[in-house]
Amino acid sequence: MSLEVVLENITQGLREKAFPNEQSISQGAVLPVLKELNWPVFKTNIVCPEYATGEGRVDFALCDHPRRPKIFIEVKRLGRAEDGVRQALQYSFDSGVPFVVLTDGRTWNFYLPAEAGDYEERRVFKLDMFERSPNEAANVLQRYLDRDGVVKGEALEHAREEYRSQNRRATARNAIPDAWHDLIQARNEQLANLLAKATESKVGIRPEENDVIVFLASLQRSLSGSITQPVSQRTPERTLPSQPDVIDPRSARRAARPQRGLPRRQGKVVVEGREFEYKNVKDAMVLVLSDLHRRDRNFLLRLSQHPECRGRKRLFIARSPEELYPATSRQNIRDMNESLPDGWFVATNNSTEQKRKFLKIASKVAGLTFGRDIVIDF
Repeated sequence: MSLEVVLENITQGLREKAFPNEQSISQGAVLPVLKELNWPVFKTNIVCPEYATGEGRVDFALCDHPRRPKIFIEVKRLGRAEDGVRQALQYSFDSGVPFVVLTDGRTWNFYLPAEAGDYEERRVFKLDMFERSPNEAANVLQRYLDRDGVVKGEALEHAREEYRSQNRRATARNAIPDAWHDLIQARNEQLANLLAKATESKVGIRPEENDVIVFLASLQRSLSGSITQPVSQRTPERTLPSQPDVIDPRSARRAARPQRGLPRRQGKVVVEGREFEYKNVKDAMVLVLSDLHRRDRNFLLRLSQHPECRGRKRLFIARSPEELYPATSRQNIRDMNESLPDGWFVATNNSTEQKRKFLKIASKVAGLTFGRDIVIDF
């Protein structure tokens, strides 16, 4: 049986809730995967269950020689894969084991405990079986857990390359605003010329150089967060009426409530260092989803297939407004949607907290971390 078939069977079992506890996940998911990756799962001095460290026990230790561990694997209940990360990394660090895997059968998290950074930064890859095809998942598991690669040290080197690549990418991403600032401050002629030519090709008229420079400078102010709006465009401030000498508590509470009809809150959303302004929460959601889809044309399709995006009475994302709200025939409900690229639609008849939850799911599907790679101020 191939690894892809094994993974397909495991994923089906996970969806059917066939693994109710850690023991069933170990027997039904972890050991079958290790077997297909050429680990002798019945040799308990190579695939060591309940391996004792100086501080406690880990579920499995994968050894290149009898009881000489190269990788620790911690198994958790479904949905709790990352609960034991602090303990597992501490065990491996104290034992000199350079690579740790935490899994609940569905997600496989690969860590380098000795590297710098917080737990999230030391995770080099997170594999979600519900979001990857069996072939994609097999490639990831072979890269990090194939026995031959582990014994030769190739798997560890792959992980370290991933870690270095991610850190280099983060360094470069954080430097983009400063580099942009330098270009604007120097009034970079090549940049201004490219923009002027692009404008001319659209309307047939070349803009004045100073107009281009002013526009670029406005982008710099927006990027740095210092841009200001004209007074006429600012959101009206909410003020309380003048207070009488004796304040009635009920009147004060009523006065403090947000007044209806005022504009929804505006703000900024940052996607991997790129900053966008939004008019309201719905606008922010559309901005993020559209940007992620522009980078990956299969993103919205994969997002639509995520189990948490498919409720009993409606979908979060679909190919038509009718598909979004199949349980209702009311047109006013079906009108609560926004269009996305390539003919997709997203439901908007939900709360701000539901929209936030949906964007967290979208971040995971895109392979990003909500709150770090995608930051929204609501």
